[in-house]
Amino acid sequence: MSARVLIVDDEPTMVTALAELLSHSGIDVVGLATNGADAVDAAATLHPDVVLMDLRMPGVDGIEASRRINEMSPDVQVLILTAYEDEQLRHAASDVGAYCYLVKGTAPHLIVEMIARAKEYGEGLRLSRSATAEA
Repeated sequence: MSARVLIVDDEPTMVTALAELLSHSGIDVVGLATNGADAVDAAATLHPDVVLMDLRMPGVDGIEASRRINEMSPDVQVLILTAYEDEQLRHAASDVGAYCYLVKGTAPHLIVEMIARAKEYGEGLRLSRSATAEA
């Protein structure tokens, strides 16, 4: 089964390009959001496997949205995709539980591969929680 992905970016051209890339790669784009607050709401209702998250957006930024999504649904994996190659932002993303940090311009096949890996990781977390709950 393909990954269910929520795309979050405040640049419409980026959202469109990512949605086309992922759809052509067999990934199910389940939703789009243009800011962090909408991303948190969408994650709660759409239950994606992976959220592809920009960092700098109006209102709630990507770091805060990632933190909220991780607290709400720890099995949902957040991949940061940003224009900023910045160590402080990278550490902040890691601190809130982001699966990985990618810079815009990363080769498309690597973005697709990281989404697949993130989905597998999230599935492993779900299975682990289920096994623990049944024990």
